[in-house]
Amino acid sequence: MKKYLIFLILTSLLFCSEGRTLTIDLENSRLRWVAEKLTGSHWGYVNLKKGVVVLKNDRPVSGEFIVDMRTIKVMDIKDSPWGEKLEGHLHSEDFFDTENHPESYFHLGNALLKNNEMIINGDLTIKGKTHPIEFACNINHDDVSASATGEMKVDRTLYDITYRSVQYYPDIGDRMINDIFTIDFEIDAK
Repeated sequence: MKKYLIFLILTSLLFCSEGRTLTIDLENSRLRWVAEKLTGSHWGYVNLKKGVVVLKNDRPVSGEFIVDMRTIKVMDIKDSPWGEKLEGHLHSEDFFDTENHPESYFHLGNALLKNNEMIINGDLTIKGKTHPIEFACNINHDDVSASATGEMKVDRTLYDITYRSVQYYPDIGDRMINDIFTIDFEIDAK
């Protein structure tokens, strides 16, 4: 996967020679996840490991982002024994299996301006499974930096995360967990 990422970055640089390549500022970027269930919700953070984005004509034309799945943290109940238990469960095979799949990837395919919103299209890889995804974001930039904020809605069942999904367990009752989770992102790049 590292060779693939290096190839994509070099290819982006060759074909986007008029664009600016920016590196993600890991200290000032944030990914916040939210998962809902019938009886409530939980939220926390997961860290970006690295990333680059190429801007051309005021919009992103390519980019690669690597998420360190081993950094998944539960924040809403972090001081409770249940928080530690939930965090361990998210790392297990029932969810993200971070021992065998320590990284997730987002490859930015294109960006289109639609109704004054930037619509990003790309491919998201979780647990070795890749699927297209589309989401809106706000992008601000100047001559030396850029920032993006938005929300991704991810269908976990596409990535073989079926634990307590009503699609797979129709009789689960009030123990069901929504198939869609969200990632709110604030990304800074220089």
